[in-house]
Amino acid sequence: MIIEFPGTRGEIEESSAEHKYHSSLIIRYKKTGALIDFGLKYNPQLINKINDFDFILITHAHPDHYIWTVEDEDRINIPVYLTRIALDYGKYKPKDYRIFQTGKKYSLKCLDITIYKVIHSLRCPAVGYKIKGDKTIIYAPDIVDFEEDKGTVLKDVDLLIADGSSLNINMVRRKEGKLFGHTRVKTIIEWCKKYNIGSLIVTHCGKQIVNMDKKELASRLEEYTGGKIDAIVAYDGYRMEL
Repeated sequence: MIIEFPGTRGEIEESSAEHKYHSSLIIRYKKTGALIDFGLKYNPQLINKINDFDFILITHAHPDHYIWTVEDEDRINIPVYLTRIALDYGKYKPKDYRIFQTGKKYSLKCLDITIYKVIHSLRCPAVGYKIKGDKTIIYAPDIVDFEEDKGTVLKDVDLLIADGSSLNINMVRRKEGKLFGHTRVKTIIEWCKKYNIGSLIVTHCGKQIVNMDKKELASRLEEYTGGKIDAIVAYDGYRMEL
């Protein structure tokens, strides 16, 4: 399984050479090519090859993940999978959309994909994807927590790819008893320790990470992991084979 990050930037004004484009993920496994999320500030290299993918998965309908929230994009002819609530949230719709049901597992070509509800936005609910090929990964770029039991969601996961909106600053808020926002990377590392996930890749990077000195960032990650978790921050164009 090969993964690649066309973009790693959250919905922030700040950007850098390494975090210029909105976060998305490419997965290649056997004869299957999948793209997760296609936001407003997408990597321009994507559009020329986007119909070479087998399908697109959408986590939610914020514009940094779903261009159809604010713009039409009629050059995309492959299936776009998303929840009904995400489809209805956007002003525009993909030409070939397919509705996913949360809590269910789907087999799309060579990949098994399970959709889990995550806590993130009150108005624009999001999901995370558990994707299984020869390895099992979870992609949850915007998350406070999983709505389902983490012991179930994170069981037998080789790699967690998750929210980098905040390294250690509290960005979780509460309204009418409901949580929303973004959890900290420091907290996500604790999830990895508790549920025996050996590798973490941080994406959807926020202001704190984008502006932080690389040596300081590496030092913080080493401090939080205690050497027990292989944790890195992805950058635009980062690619690895699992």
